[in-house]
Amino acid sequence: MKRVVVWLMVLAFAGGKAYAQSSVTFYGLISAGAAYSNNQRGAGGQGHSLWQFYSGPQQPPRWGIKGTEGLGGGLSAIFTLESGYSIGTGTLSQGGRLFGRQAFVGLASTELGTLTLGRQYDEAVTLCWYESACQFAAFGTHIGDNDNVFDTFRINNAVKYRSIDYHGLQFEGAYSFSNEAGAFSDNNAYSAAVSYRRQQFSAGVAFLQVNKPNDPKNANGAVVNDYGFSSPFVTNPASKSGVSHQRMYGAGGAYKFDPTSLSLLYTNVRFDYLDGSRLTLQNLEASLTDFVRPDFLIGVAYIFTTGQYRPQSSSPKWHQVNAGVDYFLGKRTDLYLVGVYQRAAADAPYAQIYSFSPSSTKSQISGVVGLRTKW
Repeated sequence: MKRVVVWLMVLAFAGGKAYAQSSVTFYGLISAGAAYSNNQRGAGGQGHSLWQFYSGPQQPPRWGIKGTEGLGGGLSAIFTLESGYSIGTGTLSQGGRLFGRQAFVGLASTELGTLTLGRQYDEAVTLCWYESACQFAAFGTHIGDNDNVFDTFRINNAVKYRSIDYHGLQFEGAYSFSNEAGAFSDNNAYSAAVSYRRQQFSAGVAFLQVNKPNDPKNANGAVVNDYGFSSPFVTNPASKSGVSHQRMYGAGGAYKFDPTSLSLLYTNVRFDYLDGSRLTLQNLEASLTDFVRPDFLIGVAYIFTTGQYRPQSSSPKWHQVNAGVDYFLGKRTDLYLVGVYQRAAADAPYAQIYSFSPSSTKSQISGVVGLRTKW
């Protein structure tokens, strides 16, 4: 595996010099920090505070190679290979995949749009611009990243199309094959999105459907291994039944009152379980960011999540507040400090901030300080 990585790096640099009409770029990001949580449930069920080293609290570490070759007439061949890893241990992320973050090849046309094939993001990612976890708040996703706006899982075997920019309007869609003979819908996925950007205003809508994710009978399907990380919803707590279908639709918008930005996001998620039960979740988020100086960002957000289990009459709810500051030492390096408070309400038995273990009570607090650099 090490030899493969070395040869890819050599080819990347060599390719960039060999062809004038082509370009190959080697890029990456490293983010690491120290995280604190006041209440994580231990083996005996008791809550304990914890200080820990954390890899990638403000964007997970990654390195990648991307390239393009001009084919004439506004048409280009493109590719991306992107690997995720832990800066703390040096191990691969995304289930141990070499290029687990992205691995695709495609064609891009200035008139017709872009078609790509491989392991890619689904279209829920288009709403990430409106989520505070993507803006400044590290672990501050909607509980369990239940809508996958934070890209907890990617989709395999995907064919994806993205249109050109029609005066700020773009649409895109993706289909991920199950690759299972006689079971077309066994671990497949499809998604679509429409976005609009004009001057200081932006908005988007997105849809995602995943069928039988992580099906043990189909290890070659759309969603394998990385489904359900830090999520309390991948099984029904009453029956312990796994997910049969997950569906999400959502909408978000933002407006920049330079240097301040206001974002709103709504997502509706439904988990259908294998035993016929279901859970519907609604996430509502409002976030505010402000560059008090060109090199200093502050942000705050409030998230409310309400759910309903059927046929059992259970209605869990969660409140969450994210706050953070980001100081940019240069164009590629920044220091950040983020705090997250989550409170379970109604029938929710515990709090669980993303990437942490559940709390032993109905509240949980986390804080992280770290450093990020890009190249």
